[in-house]
Amino acid sequence: MGTLTTARLTLVPWRDEHLVDLMVLASDERVVRMINDGKPWNRDYATDRHRSVLAHWRRHGYGWRAALDRETGMFTGVGSMVHRGAGEVELGWWIAPAAWGRGLATELAAALRDEAFRLPGVRRVLAQYQDGNDASGRVMAKIGLVHDRSVVDETQAGRLLHVYVGGPDSAA
Repeated sequence: MGTLTTARLTLVPWRDEHLVDLMVLASDERVVRMINDGKPWNRDYATDRHRSVLAHWRRHGYGWRAALDRETGMFTGVGSMVHRGAGEVELGWWIAPAAWGRGLATELAAALRDEAFRLPGVRRVLAQYQDGNDASGRVMAKIGLVHDRSVVDETQAGRLLHVYVGGPDSAA
């Protein structure tokens, strides 16, 4: 899978050079407060996740993407596509605080959704957000996903997660 482009973003496959960007983004409390246990990632954890992402690409042929501003080339965030079983891909996104409030999360999420359904055999995408992260819930609805269930996830510090799903016809 090659580079994807949207009106304002270039989405490039995750590479070694993105580790530094990941460490900066994942150390920002504003970004990670609604991810996993809400704590900033240390260097070792970020490096482990980075290696895992690269391994996912090798295994599945897709995965995380660095979101770059099309005009400046500046790292703006992360878009993720994670294999969750036969015919299912989980979508996720993080946007750098300097780019918040511009609709980039929706643009990024829609591009990921569309790309997921171009993968052979993918019949469903899912995305989830922690209770209180209503902005992500709005993004999910904007890209045509619908609420499926809410669950307490012990792997995420016992936080309530809202799970949204969509099929190939979920384009908004």
